[in-house]
Amino acid sequence: MGILRSAVRLAAGTAGTVAGTVVDAPRRAVQALPDALPRVPVPRVPIPHVPIPHVPIPHVPTPPRPQMADLEGLIGPRTKRRIWSRSGRAYIELRGVQADHTPAAADLRTAASAAVRRMKGVRWAEVNAVTGELLCVFDEGKISLDALVEAVTSVEDEHGVPDEAFPMHTHPADQNPITAETIALASDCAAFAMAATGRWVRWPKLPPAARLALVWVDNQPRLRRELELRLGPHGADLMLAVGNAVLHGLTQEPAALAVDAVHRGVLLTELTARRAAWCRWEEELCAPGLPAEAPQRADRPRPLPDGPVERCGDRTALAAMLGAGGLLAANRDPGAAADLMLTMVPKAARLGRAGFAAILDREMARIGVVPLDGSAYRRLDRIDTVVVDSRALCGEALEILSADDAATWRVAARLLRRDPEMEGVPDRDGRKLERLDDRPPEHPEGTRLRVWNDDGTALGEVVVGRRLEPLAEAVLSAARDGDTQVLLTRNASTADLRAQVDDVLDAEVPLADHVRDLQRDGRGVALVTVEDEDAALAADVGIGILGGRSVSWGADLVCTGGLAQVWRLLTAIPVAHEASERAVRLSAGGTSLGALLVLTQRRSQSPLKLAPVQGAALSALVGGVVTARRLASRPLPAPMPRVPWHALDPESAVEQAMRLRPGDEEERPRRHRVRSARPVRAATDLARAVGHELQDPLTPILVLGAAASAVVGSGVDAALVGGVMAGNAVISGVQHARAERALRGLLLGQRPPARRVDAAPDDLPPIQNGNGWERCQTLPAERLRPGDIIAVGPSDVVPADARLLAAEGLEVDEASLTGESLPVGKSLEAVPGADLADRSCMVFEDTTVLTGRGYAVVVATGPATQAGRAAVLAGRGAAPTGVQAQLNEVTRIALPLTGASGALVSLLGLVRGVSMRQAISSGVAVAVAAVPEGLPLVATVAQLAAARRLSKRGVLVRSSRTLGTMGRVDTLCFDKTGTLTEGRLKLSRVSGPGREVELDSAPGRRVLTAAVRACPQGPIETVKHATDRAVIEAAERHLDGDPGWELLHETPFEPSRGFAAATGRDGDAPYVAVKGAPEAILPRCHRVAEGKGTKPLTDERRAKAREAERGLAGRGLRVLAVAEARPGDLDDVEKLGETVELVLLGFVGIADPLRPGAAEAITTLADAGIRVAMITGDHPETARAIAAELGIATSGDDVMTGAELDRLSERERIERIPRTSVFARVTPEHKVGIVKALRRSGRVVAMTGDGANDAAAIRLADVGIGLTSGDSRAAPSAADLILPGGDLPGIVAALLEGRTLWESVRNAVSILVGGNAGEIAFTVYGTALGGKAPLSTRQLLLVNTLTDMLPALAVALAPPGADDERPPGRGTLGDPLRDAIALRGVVTALGAIMAWQAGRFTALPVARGARAGTMGLAALVLTQLLQTLQTGWRSPWVVATCAASLVVLAAVIETPGVSTFFGCVPLGPVAWAQVVAASGTATALGVLAPRVPVPEPVSKMIDKAWARAADLTGRGA
Repeated sequence: MGILRSAVRLAAGTAGTVAGTVVDAPRRAVQALPDALPRVPVPRVPIPHVPIPHVPIPHVPTPPRPQMADLEGLIGPRTKRRIWSRSGRAYIELRGVQADHTPAAADLRTAASAAVRRMKGVRWAEVNAVTGELLCVFDEGKISLDALVEAVTSVEDEHGVPDEAFPMHTHPADQNPITAETIALASDCAAFAMAATGRWVRWPKLPPAARLALVWVDNQPRLRRELELRLGPHGADLMLAVGNAVLHGLTQEPAALAVDAVHRGVLLTELTARRAAWCRWEEELCAPGLPAEAPQRADRPRPLPDGPVERCGDRTALAAMLGAGGLLAANRDPGAAADLMLTMVPKAARLGRAGFAAILDREMARIGVVPLDGSAYRRLDRIDTVVVDSRALCGEALEILSADDAATWRVAARLLRRDPEMEGVPDRDGRKLERLDDRPPEHPEGTRLRVWNDDGTALGEVVVGRRLEPLAEAVLSAARDGDTQVLLTRNASTADLRAQVDDVLDAEVPLADHVRDLQRDGRGVALVTVEDEDAALAADVGIGILGGRSVSWGADLVCTGGLAQVWRLLTAIPVAHEASERAVRLSAGGTSLGALLVLTQRRSQSPLKLAPVQGAALSALVGGVVTARRLASRPLPAPMPRVPWHALDPESAVEQAMRLRPGDEEERPRRHRVRSARPVRAATDLARAVGHELQDPLTPILVLGAAASAVVGSGVDAALVGGVMAGNAVISGVQHARAERALRGLLLGQRPPARRVDAAPDDLPPIQNGNGWERCQTLPAERLRPGDIIAVGPSDVVPADARLLAAEGLEVDEASLTGESLPVGKSLEAVPGADLADRSCMVFEDTTVLTGRGYAVVVATGPATQAGRAAVLAGRGAAPTGVQAQLNEVTRIALPLTGASGALVSLLGLVRGVSMRQAISSGVAVAVAAVPEGLPLVATVAQLAAARRLSKRGVLVRSSRTLGTMGRVDTLCFDKTGTLTEGRLKLSRVSGPGREVELDSAPGRRVLTAAVRACPQGPIETVKHATDRAVIEAAERHLDGDPGWELLHETPFEPSRGFAAATGRDGDAPYVAVKGAPEAILPRCHRVAEGKGTKPLTDERRAKAREAERGLAGRGLRVLAVAEARPGDLDDVEKLGETVELVLLGFVGIADPLRPGAAEAITTLADAGIRVAMITGDHPETARAIAAELGIATSGDDVMTGAELDRLSERERIERIPRTSVFARVTPEHKVGIVKALRRSGRVVAMTGDGANDAAAIRLADVGIGLTSGDSRAAPSAADLILPGGDLPGIVAALLEGRTLWESVRNAVSILVGGNAGEIAFTVYGTALGGKAPLSTRQLLLVNTLTDMLPALAVALAPPGADDERPPGRGTLGDPLRDAIALRGVVTALGAIMAWQAGRFTALPVARGARAGTMGLAALVLTQLLQTLQTGWRSPWVVATCAASLVVLAAVIETPGVSTFFGCVPLGPVAWAQVVAASGTATALGVLAPRVPVPEPVSKMIDKAWARAADLTGRGA
């Protein structure tokens, strides 16, 4: 250890010199250190809740350079106490008390704080039991820091504390990490200068093997972790950095040193920002008080699951050991083996994660996130579960959560504003609140209060909780992004957020226990909390929020800016996964290319062998840095305060809305985005679409294949692979850009304008009955802001969520939001506690005004509206499950096998005495040629063809990849209203007083005549209510007019009255017709119609009438009672409709009718093996009746309501939802939960809808289908396929088109993958017998060109078979595709082997190899083309492409010059006959093979082998 410390001192001296002369960065880093550097150990400390959006880094005075004494404790056990002092505040580390629960430790903490407090000049002193530090505030003029330290030391001596080492973890303000990184950076700079100079002047150098051990320890996470346990994290880092710098300098590797220097510079910026954040926020952290007792830090139940970087390290370590061992055994060259191990170092994986974490740490520290344990950022890519403490989402404001009734709610709200402490202070009317329990408002059950009247009677009870923070929903949405599981603790205040999380945790169980249970299940857990120290300590990443009540000193990251910073941290979790995965891919590519260079290049060219490794490392580091900067610069989401607008009176709503109004009154409307010229915009859209397509998982594999081809000298093959990749991206990108352009045009035409009233809320113009509006300005809806007053009238699409201020006969169609097809009457009265569908004082964005007019104050716009919340509820769309994803799955399994085949070819060549370079080149050629580079292009072209066919039906396909997923859909969810139904009301049934009758019968016509007389008179376009229009339309269809009717007085419908009436003359006789709600009309009826007369309405007849009413309602109909009266005179014509005794005629049933062809479409889907689920907001009985009419089978348990869904746990939802066919009374959140549960149960789900309430579920489904029938833009915006409204046959056609596509691509895949498998088998066979591959790289390229590209494309575009309605296959490598690939591979190899062997036996020895190879090549091509013809002989394109390929093959072989270029020799008739015979024989055997029964044991063995291969490659992916 002494030698090591000497080396560090020497490096530190060198650092000072280099920092001043070679590079300026170390000097600046050292000068950034504070004058008195921190000396405090803090394990993990969370932070309170102070909303600071951006915190500038404070100025830190320039200190002198660190002396040798400052370097003590950098390496190994730390014996020096940490002490930090600034501005009269000091932190002094205590020995042996950190997180210690013994009585002796508690006594020591008490004694130390008491001793320091007694000293003169000390104002306050306390020990932080979690961090093991004494914090004191003192007068620097009266007492010195040394005296304080001496007092602490004396107390430790008095208590017999042993002189043991201090903990090796660091404090966020510690000097040692910055010092260590400064030394490391300076060492890299000095070594770089030495290495570059040595190369320039050609000094002698050490062999690369000299740095092998140190490099592997530095880049292997497990080895490095063992070193950190012994030397401490920064000691280990410093030792490795200095050692690597020395050895890289001596081995003259400036590229590695340059990459390391960049890495060190990034880490320095992180550490300085981390320390500055602590200095800025230290005082606020301690303001709420320090913990007197440390929570118990329990060991993790099981190790934290490995992340991408750890898995990469394990794989590369094994591969390096095996590869180096094999190379050493093959050529006895230790230097080459060492070079191979150096090229396989996973440096890029480590640096990619480190760069991302460092910059994210730096940027978060700059805005006020204090990293008490900065290593938490490096664990983000291992997090797959986020647990949110509900209290973290709640603010300080109180809110009524529930009440006995609306009156109680209103009174309690007024009293709560007057008496926020709930102390029973009465108001002016003598009413007051009384607490019924001692629970605080943040308690999981809330606080129960009773409202007392002034006379001592109880008005009712309410439950009070905390109001949600405006960013609460955004935080959950960020946590839900990606595949992260989100859990929320149960709390009454967050009940509305239940649908946005995967499950709710029992609040009675300690949160730390929940965290440990998740860890025991193999989860990586991040926790967001305010003050739960136990849970924060248990979590893998603890995120605390600095608040006014307490601080969670067990957290890793403390957010001083509230939920805005929590949102940024949670958005980083999926991005961290992506950054690490990208770094791992770069690492794999760099190590693979480096290994190829080592194995194929001569030693004189060895300096190039590490170029791919260092290039990948630099790319990964820069990629991580750029990703983190982009993440940190994302704009914050718009706050979405959850204000109960429906519970506020109009005046309060206006006042509250004005508080939410942005401050820039004039600037915002004038802001207009500068639009680019159309060509520039089109080019940008296309480039963006192509870039999106290049994110395909096959892209890095194809890039690596092209690079490997170039390394081994096959530039043509590399160009082909690159061209295929680029062509596929451009073709797919053009389709995507066209679809997006068409969708923008479609949505632009649907964008509704708004009428903003230029008047104050108390000075609104009167509502006019005509078509004009006074003092209104028309403007785009997106320019509205909270507080604006809008006017709405008939046929208007409501532009924003708004609280009504005035209304006259206003009815709104809210089916696009709630799913209810019946119009909703609006009024001004507040409705506290009402569900969304019952908020009659509100109008919502994207709903349609049917009749009436009104004024309303805007309360929410954009994503804050109910429609906007529904649209963003699902977060990211579903992961791809269609053709592209399945082809990726095929490739994932096929590529390792092709790589293993290439390795086998190389090994066989070495065994037969071929040179290393030639053997490796042959293996690489085989592996690269076997890559199915045609898979993306085949899938793309086939999908584009299907998209074009659907476009002729008017179906807009946003992404052609969706069609492949359609082929695998096995569950289709329909929103009922507007999708399965027409979205308008129609009179469909008529019943007499006791039984149902036909509309055209005499009783039916009598009921319909009275009903239409009670409707408003005039043109149907002027009739306000949808129910009246439905009755009038039915009368026009079934009655021949009513010439004898004369209307004298009309009593219009009012909600408070419950009926409408008309008084007039039927011929010469007085007559009154009444229709309305049965509960309003039946009590007025004393007689009942029977035949042509009437009879008394006895109890028995009344019961029959009730039964008839329930019968209609049970069919999902809205029921109106119809009655008449024939008074003797018309003396009081205006009152007769409300007072006369009535005769019950019967009932009419009104419903939203099914679309034509809906039942047939459901039957077709069921026959095709697709399960149909109907989702509606209707009553369960209505839903059941409609399902029965559609042919959707239901039973008593097959209808599930939203309330039932809320009571189910996640596991129960996954079990029950797939067995349920009908869902009723559901909200948009429930729809998302249904789709999510179906997908988690293994279903491939399509979701169809037309409203804003469907948008989130549409986005989350595997296939989203949006209909354009309504006024809502949310559903088409979220959908993958956009259809004209009501085109149910189009949905069926799209599903069956997906089946067709699936079948075609499956055949093409068998050609590509199966053919390549045959080529590999033939090459392995030939190499084993002949010592070298029978075909060259150029010849394999020719085979792929002739057999893969055009023939496979022709098969993919071939017309479908007759079985395209059969149920979809459940897996990619199911029996049909797996068997087709295996059979084609065997037949192809067999044909080539027979022809090749015939050539070897019949040719002269001089030309044996060339002639046999040419015959094998010809047989490979011919056998594959014959099998292709067998598959698609019905298609002219298949026949034509196969014929063209044969002509080209013959021309290549027989044309002089061309034949020589491809390594072939011309063949004579005998040779061609042998080729044809071999190919024909193999193809014939392939035709007969499927008819031969396979023994069951053999079949099971094959299944297990495939499953094992898939499992192994899946774990390796």
